[in-house]
Parts: sequence; C-alpha cells; structure tokens
Amino acid sequence: MEEAVRLSGPRRPAALRQLRPRFLDPIAEHVTQLHKKDPYFFLNNKAMGQEDIYGFNPSGRMGSGNDPLNSVLEALGHSPEASEKFFTQSPTAYNEDGTKKGGSPGLTSYLDLFTDKDFDWTVDTNDTNILADEDKTKNALTFGPEALGHALESATTGRPYDDDTGDAIKHSAAQAQLVNDIVNKFGENPELIRHNENGDLDDAESGPLYGLRGSLGDITAEYMGDFQRVMYKEDPSSDLFPTFGEAAGLDPGHAARFLGAVGQDPDAYSAITSAQQAYTTEVVDHVINGGSDSTASLDGRVGNAVAPGSAIAGIMSDARANAIYEYHTASDTEFNEAAADKQKWVNRILGMGIEKVGERIPIAGAPLEWASEDIQESIMKSIEKDTATEAEQEAGEKYTEGRSAAVDSAEAAVKTHC
Repeated sequence: MEEAVRLSGPRRPAALRQLRPRFLDPIAEHVTQLHKKDPYFFLNNKAMGQEDIYGFNPSGRMGSGNDPLNSVLEALGHSPEASEKFFTQSPTAYNEDGTKKGGSPGLTSYLDLFTDKDFDWTVDTNDTNILADEDKTKNALTFGPEALGHALESATTGRPYDDDTGDAIKHSAAQAQLVNDIVNKFGENPELIRHNENGDLDDAESGPLYGLRGSLGDITAEYMGDFQRVMYKEDPSSDLFPTFGEAAGLDPGHAARFLGAVGQDPDAYSAITSAQQAYTTEVVDHVINGGSDSTASLDGRVGNAVAPGSAIAGIMSDARANAIYEYHTASDTEFNEAAADKQKWVNRILGMGIEKVGERIPIAGAPLEWASEDIQESIMKSIEKDTATEAEQEAGEKYTEGRSAAVDSAEAAVKTHC
C-alpha cells in the first residue's frame, strides 16, 4: 500500500504517468455516461431492505461503491494526469458495453455536466433505513460532490488531492484554464454551493454542490497569486503579484462572488486565509527587502502590496459571519479549529515564491521552517481575532475588520524575519 501511495505522488515514473490516463479515463468516461443516461443503472442491482455486505468501495468513504461514479471520481482525485485530461479534453463517446463509438456523447464538458443544478447524484451508502432518515440522505448526497471536488483538486494542482507534503507544481495552461472555468461557474451561480443548513432563510435552499466547497478552498489557496492579481486588476506584465506557472486570467466579479460563497465553509475559509496571508507576507517582504526601482514611498509600495490580500480577507470575514449568523452552518470555534491544520499552505506558498526569496529563505532546512512557523502564528492570531457578534454582523463591520487583521498579520510576520 505504501508503494502505491508513493507512486501516486508527483515523482512517479513517466511510464506510470502515461498509463494512468489510458487506463482510468476510459473507465471514468464510460461510467459517467452510463450514469447520465440512467442514474440508477448500477444501483438497480443493489439488494433492497438490507445492509450492503459486499463493500465494493474499498476506501469505505464516498459511498458503498454500488454506484461506481463516486469511486471513479475519487480515483481521479488520486491521479492528476488522468483527472486533468478528463476535465480539460473533449469527451469520447462510449457504447453501453464500453466500446468506443463515433459522434458526440451528448455533452461537451464533464465540468458542465457535474455542475448542472439538475444532475442526479445518487444515495449510495451502506446505511440502512436511508429513505426514512432525512439526515442520512442529506449526508449521502454530499459523497458525490466531495469526490468531484477531490478530482478537481487533482486536475488543477497536479498532485493527488490528499498529498499534504508534496511540493507545489507549476500550473499548466490547461490547469489554469480549468480554474478559470471553475471560478466562472460558481461565480455566476453561487447558489450551487450555498449551504442553508437549518433552512432559516426563506427562498434560500442549500445548493446541490455545497459538499465540494472544501476542495474549492484548496484550489483557491493553490492559485492565490491569480486571485490576488485579479482583486486590483493588476497589469499582467507586473511581477508584484506573480502567478505560479500559467495565469488563470480570472474575472474580477466572478472571483469576488466565488470567494464569498466558498469562504462560508470553515475548511475553505482557513485554507484561503492561510494562503492569502502567507502570499501577502511574501509580497510585502519582497517590497521591503527585495529592492525596487519605484520612486513611490515605501509606505505607498507596502500599501499597494497589501491591498489585494486585505480585500480577500474582508470577503472571508463577511463569508464567515454569514455562515455563522445567516445560514447557521458553523460556529466561531469550528472556523478556528479548522485553521489548525493549514500549515501546509504556508509551506507551499513559500515554496512557490522561492525564486524571489531563495537567498534568504531557502526551500529546505530550518530557515524556511522558522519563517513558516512565524507566519502561521500570525495567521492563527488573525483568524482568532476574526470573530463576530450578531450585532456586528448586522452592522456590516466584518469586512473592514478582516482587512485590518490581514494587514497586521502581514506586517508582523515580515518584521519577524527581515
């Protein structure tokens, strides 16, 4: 098992990287097309009225495996080459028996298919009495969107979605375009990922895909340079807010609405906030210590460097307050606890910027660890300050508070390792 996990990482042999898409993508496409034609094609064969004892899904997560759709999406989540090809190349049509057929499969994009509000996610679970238990049904209906999120993470980052230690991999043009498509999709349709858990708001039903917000938060963290760049419509030729590889070219309006919807999830909020503050710290550090030909004052240059990150922080504060006081989906405690395991984003963001700060913060060894820990400490203090009372939320004060906390955190971290 350890060998299999190792080979799923970014350094697996080239022959295996080629084999994965050739093996997995036809299966994933065929299963998806069968599901599109008849969502219960596989589940019709499941024994009814008794607990499933076969366990077709060996992971024990994302459903029982009676419907293989969740399982192939989870497999794509561990196979970056296959998932990138699956989501970025034109679909191939398959017959019911799995042989290729000519013509179109009746869809142009698997991203569009899975994010259609009317896509039929099935209840694939070993739990008994599923139809009589509404909570079990709601929980089972998140398995598919969660697996979809894992597949999209893999496709956009070049790493298995659960690889917490792998180095950042420069984004390809296809990956960056996929992120652009994802942000446009949910920026235009944020209701798809809304979670009105207790139904307290009229005419605001939970969206069918709220289960993938955690993955969307990870994708945002991975592409923090692109989100910072778009916040203030930075000139593409500027090197103040560098992207990591190819630029995603995000739309400002779509990006802001996307962030507001995704940030209501505690895990997504924490991933985005950690990456934002690490990235902002690195940009400010470059302004202060990297030298500049600009005739603007240092305060002015630092202000410009902090502005996009503080705008994102403000959006995150509003999203957090909305989740707690409007949709009642989480508490301050849950948001704070979710932040505790996001050190990986500080390390990864520092790794992305190593070309600029390599002389002072090398990619390996104690100096990076020291800087990373200091930044994480500043981030945790900032997140813990980002609490809200109901009165504050109603007064709309959280946006400004979040921006202030982000500025304080970036300044503190930079001063520590100047």
